[in-house]
Amino acid sequence: MPQCPHCQTPYEDGQRYCSACGSFLLHREQGDIFCPQCGVRVSPRQEFCHECNAPIKEAEAASEALGPEPESEAPPPEPSPAPAPPTGIPTWVIGLLAGSGIIIIILLVMLFTRGTSTPPVAPPAPKVEAPAPAPTAPPAPTPAPAPTATSLKEQLQNVLSTLREAQLHKDILQFMSVYSLTYPELDDKRGSTLKSWESYDYTNLVFTVDKIEPIDPDNAIAWVTWYVDTRNRRNQELSSSTQKYKVRFAKELGKWRIRSLEEVEEEK
Repeated sequence: MPQCPHCQTPYEDGQRYCSACGSFLLHREQGDIFCPQCGVRVSPRQEFCHECNAPIKEAEAASEALGPEPESEAPPPEPSPAPAPPTGIPTWVIGLLAGSGIIIIILLVMLFTRGTSTPPVAPPAPKVEAPAPAPTAPPAPTPAPAPTATSLKEQLQNVLSTLREAQLHKDILQFMSVYSLTYPELDDKRGSTLKSWESYDYTNLVFTVDKIEPIDPDNAIAWVTWYVDTRNRRNQELSSSTQKYKVRFAKELGKWRIRSLEEVEEEK
């Protein structure tokens, strides 16, 4: 592909001016004439530059010497394609086939409707009233099931969780709410707990329910292990201990409470 002599941009054969810089591209054999102002190549017969509109004096002299610019021969017209011979089925044949198809469809519809005529509807059978059912006695009330071991364990764990939170936050009202009013020496329990809180802080307090023995719907016994970490408030010493208790629970006004507890020695 040829290139513009001014900016080296490729162009198609027969293109008169460069699409990038506007230089004249034809008639290389007539020599190179350039615009005196912007330097683009111009036609020998061009009077003004297409880029900067400067007058071309050299082009005027060259145009007179060269004579009229030869016109490019126009390409011969392309021959039009010969009409294709008509093909296909004649129109009257298509109309005849369409009419025959419509007649066949009408005949099929008439045969189908005559063969599928609906039979006469039989009269409805007389209704026979069924005898009214005899009244039945109301079912006896079902006794409420006894609490399962799983639900009982969860209820007792909730009581112990309340006791744990009261110990960690030193909330005496919450602490005493988990004990039964019939707990032996209830006032002494309250006083000893407050005195212990003055000397120690609980840094960790965890419990496990090792075994549960239901007695009746309102009484149960649980074996509980406490893992206790404390800090002495006076000398900041840390200590850890494990305590095992046999705890008796009783349900009072629908709520489980601690009725008594007994410390159990660890088995050796």
